[in-house]
Order: sequence, then structure tokens, then C-alpha cells
Amino acid sequence: MAGSIPSEHDSEELTFCTETLRKNPHSVNKWITLADKYMQAYTSNPHQFLLPKTHEFLHPLILAFAPDIEGFTLYLVDLRDSFSKSDKAWEQIQVHYRRINGRHVQKMRRERSNRAVVKAEELYGATDYHTRLKWVANLEHKWSQRRLLYLDEQRAAFSSGRIDTEARTELLAVFWEVVDTEIFEGKELPTWS
Repeated sequence: MAGSIPSEHDSEELTFCTETLRKNPHSVNKWITLADKYMQAYTSNPHQFLLPKTHEFLHPLILAFAPDIEGFTLYLVDLRDSFSKSDKAWEQIQVHYRRINGRHVQKMRRERSNRAVVKAEELYGATDYHTRLKWVANLEHKWSQRRLLYLDEQRAAFSSGRIDTEARTELLAVFWEVVDTEIFEGKELPTWS
């Protein structure tokens, strides 16, 4: 496992935590749920964060991934893939992965929209709250349509006509990188009206 943990998170303590999770598939669902809750608590108030002694082995996981949701999703994929797809633990980790990845996607969506608003204010000046809300909703709808069209175009490259999860993740990363570049450069950003 140590080779698959991102190097900035590689430690003996995290490896021990991971091995504990792997050796106890019957408890992995409970422990991932707790780790996620503890990460959120740690992120909101690290100075007040206390971890029960019985869950102390999760501490390296919490410290490594509380500020890094994307890293945590990659960690969960690695942990999930250490189990057979027929194992209940695989299924349970997949549920956590989907939920946490969804949270990450929503966080990225909000950050991207905020960057677009800042760039639009730089280009077109400030506007009122309601105009800005409508503008963001229209912009996100436009991005959604472009994303669907992009995925449909890419689907032709796959013999089954279906894009697997890993390929879809990579394709979406490319797509959002293009959108982020457009925001940075001020391209494809409509005026407020």
C-alpha cells in the first residue's frame, strides 16, 4: 500500500491505519464513516478537535486527508480496490467514495463559479446579487451542456459506447481544465445581462 499512497501522505502511521482497515473488512464501513465525520470536525475547528482513544488509529488518516478531499477519494479507490468486487467491504467503500466524491465535485463547482464571478466583475464591473445569481445559474447550465456534448463526442472512442468511471474521471478533468483556463483568460464569460 505504501507505494500507492500519494507521497505527501506516505507515513508508517497511515500505512498502519490502512492495514488495520484492510484486515477488518467487517468494520471498514463504520470506520470510514467515522473518519469522514472526524475529518469534517477537524476541518471546521482543528484546535478543538478531540479523537476518542478507541479511534486513535484513524488519526493519521484524518490529518492526511481532512484538507485534501480529492486525495481522500483517491485513497478510498485504492482501499476499495484492495478488496474483491464481491466483498461487502468493496461495496461499502464505493458508497463512501461516491458520497465524498460528490461533495468534492460540489466544492469544486462552487469554487469555479466564484472564480468566474470574480473574473466577470473584473471584466464588466460589479452587479447586484440577483443578477449575479441568475448569471451563475445560466453559466453553470451552459457548462453542463458543454460537458454532456464533450462526453458524447468522447464516447465514440470507446468500443462499447460506454465510458468507464476512471476514463470518465480523466475526461472530465481535461474538460474542467479547459473551463478553468477560459475563466482565467476571461473567455466564454457572458456579460451580466
